[in-house]
Amino acid sequence: MTPRIIKIQLLRWNLPMKQIFITARGQKTESRNLLVKIRLSDETTGIGEASASLAWPDQTQAAMSRALSGLKKDLIGKPISKYPKLIRNSWKKLSHYPTAAAALECALRDAFALTNKTSLWKQFGGKKRSVTTALTISAWPTADAARAVRSAYQRGFRTFKIKLTGRDADGDLQRIQAVHAAAPRARLWLDANQGFRNAAATLAFMKQLDRSWPVDLLEQPVPKKALTELKKVTQALKIPVCADESARSAADARKIIRKKAASAVCVKLAKSGLSGALEIIAMARKAHLKLMISCMAESAIGLWPSVALACGTGAFDFIDLDSHLLVKNPGGNPGFKTEGSRLTVLSRNG
Repeated sequence: MTPRIIKIQLLRWNLPMKQIFITARGQKTESRNLLVKIRLSDETTGIGEASASLAWPDQTQAAMSRALSGLKKDLIGKPISKYPKLIRNSWKKLSHYPTAAAALECALRDAFALTNKTSLWKQFGGKKRSVTTALTISAWPTADAARAVRSAYQRGFRTFKIKLTGRDADGDLQRIQAVHAAAPRARLWLDANQGFRNAAATLAFMKQLDRSWPVDLLEQPVPKKALTELKKVTQALKIPVCADESARSAADARKIIRKKAASAVCVKLAKSGLSGALEIIAMARKAHLKLMISCMAESAIGLWPSVALACGTGAFDFIDLDSHLLVKNPGGNPGFKTEGSRLTVLSRNG
């Protein structure tokens, strides 16, 4: 008999950050997350995690919990084998709460995989056993940024994603210089989180970069709706320009590709879920765009579906799956292990 959904738990989970997290959108010392647990009649439990974000202040624990609570009646008693239909219906009803919808989708897929003694990694193709992640450096003072990079480099990190404010050009340049000085052989990605007003401001800043700095990527320099400005930056720079906040959904990604507004697209499960992520991957491959995968501030529990997707598909050129390293409680029993910058699917998953 096919196992059925018998219980759905929504658990608030506050995760203190190891260090204050600072971006162009604000700062936080704690990530207020929500665990979604789906219990099946065979005692299997699937788990997903929704993370609050500075980019989406409306996606609060309370709001996500209310939205998901309203779906319990649609899910209880349903066979887990119907998870594709359950996911589609849930996304329709939670269109204004993508982070909550994504967590629910991950929990449903996880429960289905576990009850069938398989794994998400295998469901997504099982292409790679491991991937290497960058480490995020917040918009900290230069001394703090350099200290964090020196420590991380000793632990095996060779790529650093540096947060820019877009408002303080001198401070941003000094931070990049400090990171490069602390790890001269490391590769650098820059993430502005919409911090620059327009293309002109972005390009004026980029012209100030020292040509010896090994910068490989610029992520979301301008406001998310300013696709014309994003396209100007993309056309002007030789390095990939990645759309993150502009690519909130598969529909957004399709628009970006049609307008040729970016040369790379960032996938985050909190934005599009796994279903939307697979659509974006297919579209980007067809359009010959580069792909990035990133995260919010999930624990290892919430990060596992992203690791499974990255390893399973082998589709990503840029991997930024480090959130479990930025919070004090990384979470237990993930489907992968972390050794320095390397994330490896555990043997029990294939």
